[in-house]
Amino acid sequence: MMNNAEARRWVFRAHVLDRAGALTSIASAFSNEGISINTVVGHGLEKRAGVDGSVVMTFQCSEHEKDIMVRKVRRLSKVTGLEEYPYESQKLRKSAIVTAVRPLAPRDVAGDQTFLTCELVGEDVKGWTYFLAGSPSELDPILEKIETDGVITDIVYSVVGL
Repeated sequence: MMNNAEARRWVFRAHVLDRAGALTSIASAFSNEGISINTVVGHGLEKRAGVDGSVVMTFQCSEHEKDIMVRKVRRLSKVTGLEEYPYESQKLRKSAIVTAVRPLAPRDVAGDQTFLTCELVGEDVKGWTYFLAGSPSELDPILEKIETDGVITDIVYSVVGL
């Protein structure tokens, strides 16, 4: 059982064969170790990259447990490769689609080191919809702040490896 003090957030990008059950086998491996997957994004047919598809997932566990998961996932028959990153890695980018109650201003999306990508997608009776992107370490605190301040009413996001 993991000590919460040892817990870290991780990101795996598994290159998979485009076959039924690829995601199920990965999810089962995590479940068998008692580790919950926080987010999952999958896409298929990355012909330019030479792989059938990828599954990107975030989860939290100790480094020892992560190392066990690396071995387990790499051994799965439908997994052709695996990349692992600490959640704080500057190689990662996180994206979010948010609905705001007002137009976002530059001060809303200014991180400590960078300005986030902030693109107005549309406006309707529900509010203003924006696409936001940046490193997880920059985007997460901004999302938390504007959500706590009541500026955003809906959010959908994912983490993707670069």
